Amino acid sequence: MNKEEINLFVEHNLSNFSVNSTGWEQLIRNLLFEFAIAGWNMEHRVFGKEKFGGLRCYTYSEDEALNNKLKAIKDKYSELSVKTCEICGSEGKMRVIGSWQTTLCLNHFLEQQPFIEIDHQQNIRRSNKTILNIKNIVKADLEYDFQSVWIYTKEQGEMFYFSWQDPNYYLLLKTIPLSLFPEDRRSEISTLFQSLQNCEICGYKAVHQKNCLRCHHEQWNESGYFIEDYGEKSNYIKECQMDIFIDEEDYEKYFTYDQSFEKTSDHQILFSSDDLRAYEKLLF
Repeated sequence: MNKEEINLFVEHNLSNFSVNSTGWEQLIRNLLFEFAIAGWNMEHRVFGKEKFGGLRCYTYSEDEALNNKLKAIKDKYSELSVKTCEICGSEGKMRVIGSWQTTLCLNHFLEQQPFIEIDHQQNIRRSNKTILNIKNIVKADLEYDFQSVWIYTKEQGEMFYFSWQDPNYYLLLKTIPLSLFPEDRRSEISTLFQSLQNCEICGYKAVHQKNCLRCHHEQWNESGYFIEDYGEKSNYIKECQMDIFIDEEDYEKYFTYDQSFEKTSDHQILFSSDDLRAYEKLLF
């Protein structure tokens, strides 16, 4: 076995991996190289694919010792893949686009997860592209828990779907005329926006039925769970605020342009820089 033979083996098998882009190419090259060094018969092809946001590779050998080596290599690169952007190869993390799991860096996540925009002409836009105008809506159907809406336009059979996971989703709900919703839902929608309370955690007027629609934290109450875990209200708010600040899932970065809820003027940040450092040590 020489370097030229290994390189040829790697090149011949790259196309056997069904992945979404080129960001994992170096990972796949390294995996194939380690297969060759471990003793894989280079006359046999190696296949792999992206599945649930991670790199999967399928091999089998009757040599149990070799199988153990291959499994260790596959596990290693599967773990690396869920930390590597599938598009550019830079540091990434597992994310959900629609209902699909994928591993992306923040920039490519934001590119592939466009947010809702509503301009002054009542155009609804995504990725700087107008997809419909509010004036052309003839009907809107809302999921029972407000978490998704289907919009129908004058164009025959044309339907658009929006989810609470989209920034400006609740702004869209407020903008659609109530008369376009089913009659038995109009009161619920009106009551939702009229009854919103201030969230002491994120500082937005977005609390509906004890849960914040903006930061998705449950509001403090005197139940046994809260008392047992946090002792007092300020400790709970402080920890939730630090989670928002750390933004491990990049939620706040994605919702930077959300205008669904009013920011309160008297919101208080309860944690200090020392609190944050101590909390980060516990997390990481």
